[in-house]
Amino acid sequence: MKFFLSILLFFISFASLADAWDNLTYEEAEAVVSELEKNPFIFDYCDCCSHDGEYATSIEFIKVTGTEIVQCEWNNEMYSVKITASVIANVAYMSYGTDIQTLKAMDNNDYHTTFYMNYTWGFNPNSKSASPFFNIIEYNYYGSDNTPCKQLFNYPTPKQLKKTVKVKGYKKWWKSNMR
Repeated sequence: MKFFLSILLFFISFASLADAWDNLTYEEAEAVVSELEKNPFIFDYCDCCSHDGEYATSIEFIKVTGTEIVQCEWNNEMYSVKITASVIANVAYMSYGTDIQTLKAMDNNDYHTTFYMNYTWGFNPNSKSASPFFNIIEYNYYGSDNTPCKQLFNYPTPKQLKKTVKVKGYKKWWKSNMR
């Protein structure tokens, strides 16, 4: 029975990790790096994930400080992007969407993670809002349905962010992108 349970847990844990979209062509990985250099302020969360019957309950607002293109860990023919970042704040995510008024300062200047096309939201110049990265960089590996599970949302204004935390370069970035 213990053996069967161990095997079952192994496959459940593997399946729960299998849906992260970090398998990129080298050109896609280069496009991600280029985009992050121009627009380093991103949101890290899974809008489609379920946590005890609810969607993700918090979103991390991040400033990317470094990138590296590496071989994808689970597909030798593909690449991934590793990021180094500072976590600026957490944003509460309610059933009706994000609530920028709930910004909570974070102090993690040594954040390292793999970049996921479906778990990372960045600045979309067409909508002037945050949207999944698969709608910013062309990425059709899993099909052409580019509909996120939840609605697009706005970046905090510099005034909203300053109430919580001061971030070097954010005001200038925001003004140059929100015109």
